[in-house]
Amino acid sequence: MKKDERIGAANHHGESGAAPTNDSATDPSNGAATGVAAIETMMEDTEELELIPAPENGEGEKMLEAEIEKPKKDFRRRTLLKELEQKEIELEKGREENTRLADQYTDLKDRHLRLAAEMENSRKRLEREYNNRAESKVADLLAELLPVVDDMERMFGASAEAKDYEALMGGAKLIHQNVQKILQTRGVTAMETLDQVFDPTRHEALLQMPVDGKAPNLVVQENKKGYLFAERVLRPAQVIVSA
Repeated sequence: MKKDERIGAANHHGESGAAPTNDSATDPSNGAATGVAAIETMMEDTEELELIPAPENGEGEKMLEAEIEKPKKDFRRRTLLKELEQKEIELEKGREENTRLADQYTDLKDRHLRLAAEMENSRKRLEREYNNRAESKVADLLAELLPVVDDMERMFGASAEAKDYEALMGGAKLIHQNVQKILQTRGVTAMETLDQVFDPTRHEALLQMPVDGKAPNLVVQENKKGYLFAERVLRPAQVIVSA
């Protein structure tokens, strides 16, 4: 019996037996026959099933491996895509940081140039101010020396007619005092050298000789005065030192 014919017969039998009588429902032999018929039908159906041939030459293993590898490949692909997205995000952050640093560098460069220009202008201004102050001090000193020059010119004019030597010496001493006063107001003072211990930073030894009653290395004679300017040696004194 073919499968379709059995299905049709079963359906026909089912339709005709949709409302079984009380005899068939209560008869055990009838139920057993029905069960045997169902088993035979299943066996016939099993015999009619066509067997699917197994793949040959290892194709089954390859197909199985391919089915196993497919999820792995999909997982790796998703992982690589996520990594690529992360790299793109990091690259975009790097671009933004590079732009920020470039703007900061430009700003710092401009500030550096402005500060350099300001420093150069300040240097030139201070140099001009220093030169102006130095010139102003020199001019003040020269202005203070002009009266001394006037006194000397008057002395020279009077010396042609004057016969009194003491009067000429008095005028010369007065001029000398005026010059000393000007120098003192400017911070210039004369050194005290006699009987002082020889100091090579202040004294210039012209000669060294033994002197009775003098200890060695003392200034015993001054040939030219030395001067200090604000405790700095303006001119060393030329002296003779005891041996």
